Amino acid sequence: MLKTPFFVAAPLIWGCLASTTTAQSPLTGLPVQLVTAAFDRNTPNSLKCSVEQWRPVLDFAFRFAAGYIVRCRLGIFEGQERILGVFARVTPAGKPPTLLGERAQIPQVDPRVAGGRNPSKLNSTLTLSGAFAVGVGDYLVEILAVDDRDRTVRKRWRLHVAANRPQRNVPLAIAPLTVEPLTGHASELAAASGKGKVRLTVLLDAAPINPYQSELHAWDRSFLLGSLYSLLREMPYRAVRLVAFNLEQQREIFRREGFDGAAFLNLAEALRSMETATISIQALKNRNSPVFLIDLVSRELADSESADAVVFLGPSSRPRDDPIGSDLLHTRNTGRPPFFYFEYSPWPEHPFPDALEQLTKSLDGKTYVIRSPQDLGQSIQKMLTQLKQK
Repeated sequence: MLKTPFFVAAPLIWGCLASTTTAQSPLTGLPVQLVTAAFDRNTPNSLKCSVEQWRPVLDFAFRFAAGYIVRCRLGIFEGQERILGVFARVTPAGKPPTLLGERAQIPQVDPRVAGGRNPSKLNSTLTLSGAFAVGVGDYLVEILAVDDRDRTVRKRWRLHVAANRPQRNVPLAIAPLTVEPLTGHASELAAASGKGKVRLTVLLDAAPINPYQSELHAWDRSFLLGSLYSLLREMPYRAVRLVAFNLEQQREIFRREGFDGAAFLNLAEALRSMETATISIQALKNRNSPVFLIDLVSRELADSESADAVVFLGPSSRPRDDPIGSDLLHTRNTGRPPFFYFEYSPWPEHPFPDALEQLTKSLDGKTYVIRSPQDLGQSIQKMLTQLKQK
């Protein structure tokens, strides 16, 4: 067993993770030895954080997603910029373990936030979450978080993954006793590009499933990435333009022409970085304003290489009091591509339309309310049928 203190070996691991700092990525080479040694060191917890289990659920890429939540009181970092590494060792029954890791940059506390108080007394909670995909079976999950002062916290639990009765006829996309990162299927998108004739634009609302929550946690990212993957897997596209935005923050967070597997990984990184992002005061003042959304759609319609179909994808957002009409668009009202909105709403009732549903309706588009991976698959097929009729 390696006896090197983790903070001495850590720069090698941080360097390995430098290109994937914001997503759980498989470890290979020397970092496997170093992190394995850190897991096997039976040292008491010295980082005053908690680790909670996130139980497996069937995600929208037809895999079981499981994960963890790390909660730390902000004061333990004393207001200084720190690095926190979080590692997962997931061992399927009868098989070798898979090691996943990521690092998070803990920002320096703005003195205005501290309000003149000692930064070590800050009681605000920093939350970091991570997830991975698993197949049916039994697993041992071990989580290790370590900061750049060699303080650690760890937790382990047994995980049993099984399909319930409604899921038994679902064609799972991951084999039993298998572990992979949430982005493990990204390479398939590159192989599938150019397989059809449709020029597709996807406008991804990178928002939490709970509209009254500000952070984008691992389960939110699992939904966004999984549903996007399933959409593109079924879509006969020639080219894809992907624009990810957040209505609450009133900003565009990612844009890519010729979206492919490599861009999928970049998108995952952009989504991960949103977990600790702050919302500006100006964005809070304007979050119910339709201006940002109208400008986003107007830009799409004004493009000389406009799409053959435009898809909004995301969870239900807060309902609007006043409707959004197509008359606000800064472009022509004729010759528009068809608009579709895949709106994830896990709630049993759906009484009030949100901004995207209102806008889709004003553009003579179609909204599909989805509550399960099966709903998404059926809605995609309905959309494809409508496109064939045009």
